[in-house]
Amino acid sequence: MPKVTIDGHAIEVPAKTTILRAAKQVGVDVPVFCYHPGLAIVANCRMCLVEIEKWSKPQPACYTEVADGMVIHTQSERVKETQRAVLEFILLNHPVDCPVCDQAGECVLQEHFATYSAVPSRLTYPKIGKPKAKPLGPTVVLDAERCVVCTRCVRFTEEVTKTNELTVEDRGEHAEITTPPGVELNNPYSLNVVDICPVGALTSRQFRFQRRVWFLDMRPSVCTGCARGCAVRIDSHANKVERLVPRYNPDVNTYWMCDAGRTSLDDVRERGLTAGHVPGPNGERRQAPAQDGLRAIGGWLQEAKTSGGKVGIALSASLTNEDVYAWARFAQELKAQIYVLPRAGWQGDDLLRTADRDCNTLGTQHILAALQLTAGSPTQLADAAAGLATLLVVDNGAGLDPALLAAVAQAGHLAVFTDVPTQLANDAEVVVPLTQLHQREGTVTNVTGWVQRLAQPLKAAVTTVAPHVAAGSLAQSALDVLLDFSDKTRPADLFERVAAAVPAFKHLNYREIGDLGRGLTHGEPLAPARVRLDGTPQWEPDPVAPSYQRPFQLRRGA
Repeated sequence: MPKVTIDGHAIEVPAKTTILRAAKQVGVDVPVFCYHPGLAIVANCRMCLVEIEKWSKPQPACYTEVADGMVIHTQSERVKETQRAVLEFILLNHPVDCPVCDQAGECVLQEHFATYSAVPSRLTYPKIGKPKAKPLGPTVVLDAERCVVCTRCVRFTEEVTKTNELTVEDRGEHAEITTPPGVELNNPYSLNVVDICPVGALTSRQFRFQRRVWFLDMRPSVCTGCARGCAVRIDSHANKVERLVPRYNPDVNTYWMCDAGRTSLDDVRERGLTAGHVPGPNGERRQAPAQDGLRAIGGWLQEAKTSGGKVGIALSASLTNEDVYAWARFAQELKAQIYVLPRAGWQGDDLLRTADRDCNTLGTQHILAALQLTAGSPTQLADAAAGLATLLVVDNGAGLDPALLAAVAQAGHLAVFTDVPTQLANDAEVVVPLTQLHQREGTVTNVTGWVQRLAQPLKAAVTTVAPHVAAGSLAQSALDVLLDFSDKTRPADLFERVAAAVPAFKHLNYREIGDLGRGLTHGEPLAPARVRLDGTPQWEPDPVAPSYQRPFQLRRGA
């Protein structure tokens, strides 16, 4: 391997390694604008120029590959002067509107100016004006004056989505990112261009002017919009989700996520249930917290146990592994038939989106198989519903077609556990409000068998109940069986019980899953964590990932 020296640090790196990545191996940060690790290298911003001994002029670190014996300087006076010159050139026509810019607080240009320049502008002429608040499509708005023409967004539409909606128009100081005539930026991944924009030129219509980023509480989590389970960061404020952005995970979604995933929490954010309903004394419905609903259902189950009536439990495949395991154990004790209700599908693609919209289908299958429970289909549920004394539907927002809705309504007693209002909930005798997925911790298993942890960025309403807690409560009240699924049980302990009972999860533990997850082991010993050349775990964020995907440093009160 080539041996190089970077700012006095000697290191061996594989051939074809760029200077930028080699510098990161020894802890040296080289500033960039146009470079993105998920896109082709164009080296057009010149911010990453470094000095190489015996080379006549500075070279772009993002593009230049190391050679044996290279001696590289990233902190020399020549390099520093080059960085100041590049920043001055970029800022010639850049408006100083940081106080009203959405990117303030996570802007690469702000960071670089403070670190590598911090000198007043020498410009005495008026700046070139360009369009402001120009819609590029239904999701993205462009402020062309702020654009530094790094072309990250153009390369994204060319290389990742291959839809080619964006291009560069004109040249020099008049160069501008735009869409061709008659074309708009409207593809399922369009909001990724907002994430990768290093300045405030591209903004999201949904998040625009909503919240300053330093007020946001940022937690790593998982998108529950489909079976891909993209790694995301949930940004919240005052117990409300403000936005979802992709989080680097080399084994799931690399740097991207779809637009539908970003809006996957909108429904529970806007319509989330905090109260259900139970039958009142005169037969009318009355609003009630989860505990009232659980008491009513416990009475039904005791009645069914005495009379020998059949009980059915229909689960959503978007519950966590811990929730599915708790209800599966409850079904064993109750001797109830389990059914799995999938969400209505959508169109998948070759990039990230899967046709399966449930975030934990594979985990559900492994858990039910390990507990020797045969899951019935929606069709089988429709055929059997009329013969059930009690049907419990833990749907977590699953949508049912009209024919199945009509069939399910024929059950003797119908109870629905849900976190959003649905047509099925309107038809049910009892509705128990569920704690939303992102108001509690847990794990889900994606379509490739990758187990990841959900965060808890929000506090749950005291009138709701987590699905696994509901299962434990019903087992104790109706069957006098202690399953020990309570709101006091730690997530790590819950997962440990799942791993002990399900061979596919064996050898996994909650701590080692971490922020980036681990694959199902299927009973095999856990593979050692991969490491980089310098010995650091490969599970850490990409060494040269954009600043928006690094751990955010500014926090409220910091």
